[in-house]
Amino acid sequence: MTAGPLAGRTALVAGGSSGIGAATAVALAREGATVAIAARRAAELGEVADAVRDQGGRALTVQADFAAADGVTSCVETVRDRLGHIDLLVYSAAAVRLGPVHETAPRHWDLMLTLNLTAPFLLVRELMPSMLDRGYGWVVAIGSAAGLQAVPGTGGYGVTKAALHRLTELVAEEGRDRGVRAAAVCPGWVHTRLAADPASQGVPETDVLSAQDVAETVAWVVTRPARMAVGPLVPVAPVASHADAVGGLSRYAFSPAVPAAVPDGRRRG
Repeated sequence: MTAGPLAGRTALVAGGSSGIGAATAVALAREGATVAIAARRAAELGEVADAVRDQGGRALTVQADFAAADGVTSCVETVRDRLGHIDLLVYSAAAVRLGPVHETAPRHWDLMLTLNLTAPFLLVRELMPSMLDRGYGWVVAIGSAAGLQAVPGTGGYGVTKAALHRLTELVAEEGRDRGVRAAAVCPGWVHTRLAADPASQGVPETDVLSAQDVAETVAWVVTRPARMAVGPLVPVAPVASHADAVGGLSRYAFSPAVPAAVPDGRRRG
């Protein structure tokens, strides 16, 4: 795939093996980018890469754990060795643990801080200097409605998403006059396998967002003209009031049906 506004650009999608991250990798490839897809699950990475290639795109898979001490540096080194410089970063990896603040275990708090905030900071630290040198770059974080206001029951997830939003705002301000832009796309209720099932909350599936909705928003943001500012916080929410993320998240967080933790405490995209 050689045509498109992102032709000749390389994107790193961190947390790209499923959900929003996977859909974003395909959407960026559709715009012409070569996509490096990084996450822990090798089999799912391969499926996403196949989806990119089926559309004529070019994909590299990188097995990486961004919660590990060397996860960020080893991932960036691998992508640079194979593809050269990185023009766009989309950070979609996250850890999710819902519940009241006072019931949050310190180990879960630490994991959310590491994966939701420290890892994207380290990626920015690795990638931004070369973006500034070249006069072009995009940093896109997948934020959350839970980081835009205080949502009871979101605990450390809401706290770290709010901090991720501020980190993104700082990157946008510090890079704006040197060709580096940043935005946090902040979705409301999205139907992914690790979010609340709409049917369990009495909400039609068609009334909540899809991963593709968020991915297409990311692609739209990064293909705007250089003169055009977007965000840096870009809320994306369902229209229906009964699909409001704040009410849905809070109900889900305090529901007895919620497991003690989502599978291994993480969400990848």
